[in-house]
Amino acid sequence: MRIPAIFFASLALALISGCGYHLGSAKPAMLQNVTKIAVPTFKNKTFVSGVEVLLADATIKQFQEDGTYQIVPDDRAQAILYCTLERVDRRQARAVLSNVLATREFQLMLRLQYEFVDRVTGATIKRGFVNADTTFFTDDDLQIDQQQAIVTAIHRAAVDLVGQCTEGF
Repeated sequence: MRIPAIFFASLALALISGCGYHLGSAKPAMLQNVTKIAVPTFKNKTFVSGVEVLLADATIKQFQEDGTYQIVPDDRAQAILYCTLERVDRRQARAVLSNVLATREFQLMLRLQYEFVDRVTGATIKRGFVNADTTFFTDDDLQIDQQQAIVTAIHRAAVDLVGQCTEGF
């Protein structure tokens, strides 16, 4: 009675182990040999000031949480991730019920362009775009509300950017 149970358990284990799943890195093929990267401060092509460092910091923290790449200074990196904040757009998402010209809720959208460059050869390894958005309600101070929303959008952009660089999508 004991032998058939052990036999079926070991048979099930053998079948499951052959399903093609494995633990480990799932990096894109073009970044397979890269283990150390540098992330300099982002460039900013928008009129929103002070977000370059926030973007770089959020991206570095996200890479450190992921653990796929080691973050090092430029001179020790195998590849450098250059990023540019292309656009910050704010659109009306919801109007005030009694006044359609007044805005109650905004949608904030960021667009980043990134490029992985081999530090030694200068060749582009991977490039792409990341779009992130969030919504926020307006209170007394639109500037403060927008600044808080930008922080949320930056975090979402960093998550998407790191996902594209570590998982390929």
